[in-house]
Amino acid sequence: MLLKAALSRNNAILLIIIIAVAASVSVLSYQYSTFTSNQIIQIASEDIRSNARIEANDLTHSIQNELKSVTSDLYILANSPTVKSQEFARASNLINSAADSTNQTVDFYMWLDHNGKIVWVSNINQTIYQKYKGFDLSYRPYFTVPRATHTQYYSSTIQSNDKIPRLYISYPILNNNNSTDNTSSSGSTAKTFDGIMVAAIKIDSLGNFVKNQLYPRFKSNIAILDRSGNILYSTNNQKQIGKNVIAPDLQSTFLGVISSDSKNSLNGLLNRSLQGSSGTNGGGSIDIAAQNVSTIAYQPITVGNNHFLTLYIIAPHEIATDVSNLAGQQKNFSAFMITIIGVVAFAIAFLVLSWNKRLKMIINTRTEELRRTNDYLVDSNKQLALANEQLDHRDEVQKEFINVAAHELRTPIQPIISLTEILRSNVKDREQHQLLDVTIRNAKRLVRLADDILDVTKIESRSLQLNKHPLKLNDVLSDVVQDYRNEIQKAGGSYNIKLEYIPTHEEIAVEADRHRLTQVISNLLSNAIKFTEKGSIYISSEKKQNSQEVVVSIKDTGTGIDAEILPRLFEKFVSKSFEGTGLGLFISKSIVEAHGGRICAENNTDGTNGASFYFSLPIINQHHQRLEVPVFKA
Repeated sequence: MLLKAALSRNNAILLIIIIAVAASVSVLSYQYSTFTSNQIIQIASEDIRSNARIEANDLTHSIQNELKSVTSDLYILANSPTVKSQEFARASNLINSAADSTNQTVDFYMWLDHNGKIVWVSNINQTIYQKYKGFDLSYRPYFTVPRATHTQYYSSTIQSNDKIPRLYISYPILNNNNSTDNTSSSGSTAKTFDGIMVAAIKIDSLGNFVKNQLYPRFKSNIAILDRSGNILYSTNNQKQIGKNVIAPDLQSTFLGVISSDSKNSLNGLLNRSLQGSSGTNGGGSIDIAAQNVSTIAYQPITVGNNHFLTLYIIAPHEIATDVSNLAGQQKNFSAFMITIIGVVAFAIAFLVLSWNKRLKMIINTRTEELRRTNDYLVDSNKQLALANEQLDHRDEVQKEFINVAAHELRTPIQPIISLTEILRSNVKDREQHQLLDVTIRNAKRLVRLADDILDVTKIESRSLQLNKHPLKLNDVLSDVVQDYRNEIQKAGGSYNIKLEYIPTHEEIAVEADRHRLTQVISNLLSNAIKFTEKGSIYISSEKKQNSQEVVVSIKDTGTGIDAEILPRLFEKFVSKSFEGTGLGLFISKSIVEAHGGRICAENNTDGTNGASFYFSLPIINQHHQRLEVPVFKA
């Protein structure tokens, strides 16, 4: 009896020890799980802060590069001999060329004389030009400041006469005026103010430019303010555009994440940013404590060492919140599992004390096997997650590098083209003309290459946007054909090709992006000219019977399509020519399909050499045609 009581007491003590050990292990495991979860949340938050600073820096550089191109064009125009000598015809063509090169952001370029009256506005028809010629804008600050200071001027938001808010960059036109001071025996050179060159940037165009720089999975909000604190662009709240963020009623809605406790922090951030400070001062970003935590990074947009605008990136901590929720679930699951393990441990201990040693060894062996299997599965899952994250990061870095490289390639080329064209217009020697033509032609090839790379990036990231309007198809085709006829005529004996355009007998209207549709036609015509050394190229359009689509065909008498590449003709980098990149047909196919049409090609089967390309477009119902009409905006 005493032996049995002693055994029972020993069993009870052993069970208590087992329960105490299980409880201690459970508490330590839960605390370790909590500590690990907090560390993961902190790392995720720091990663969001770092990404916000990087995003702000990248977008700022993109905007600054675009504005530098505009400023460079203004400098070239203001110092152009044709402008200074008042050669109106050549100067107006030069201004129009500058407007075409920066049409992504600039609404129009404007030439004002020394009295502040309009001399020319880029790409305007004669009827509207005659109406506004000589219009007095001398009261505008973009005229008065350069006239007084003889320096360039960067405006805040200005409400134009057409009630559209714009930003203005102006550059003075100065002529040297040699004069002799009566009090000095030596001559001095004074600058005579002869007017200004102005670039008008519509706020919507600036917003669209920023939007086009974003990746599709970009979840942060963006805001742009001018130096006075006026909201120029906001992805968070479009209704606040044009209002001043300093107003008390806007500070709580401007960012969408502000709480009453963080109002002082927000005011300090706004004051620092509007004074030209970058996000690296004061910690680089601040956290606004609200129901949804966000990080704000800010970066000044400077042009010519002048603080022009301020960019804000508002990055919500959605990922950190998701990580926190998952960590909480993991902690709850861990607590539940620890409880189950404790119960199982108590049961196993009771059975071990009741059963023999052999059964105890079997149970311990199987428990260890389960633990090892679980550890192996956890390690495998971690390795798979890490590999997937690395692949995603490489893909994002590759797309970002291509996008940035293409933008950086375009930035220096535009001034080179403009300066070379100005130099060509002043050179009389024919041999030097030919050398400059080679330079201009190859620089434009680089611009087209950069544009093709950007288009491919947009197509592959599904961010290609179309600005559709009702268009007369015959007008678009005839304009492109006439441009290529002019190019062929300008080239002289370099081409022995005849372009024949066969329009439809009736007007056909399509809803399309004029720029992108022109790009498709130009790509197909360029391809036909490249492979046709001598002969004819026929361009025609035909409305299919009992169908709501029109088919445009381009037929040449050249060498035709190589049978090896015909099945892959519209894929990337497919080309038999050493002069092309193999991107033009891929981009054309993507643009046509984005319009709801189809594109195909074949070698001619009517006994002639060469190939034929066809693409179709949907036709607009005749009762709903509303063709675009140009409107002047000052």
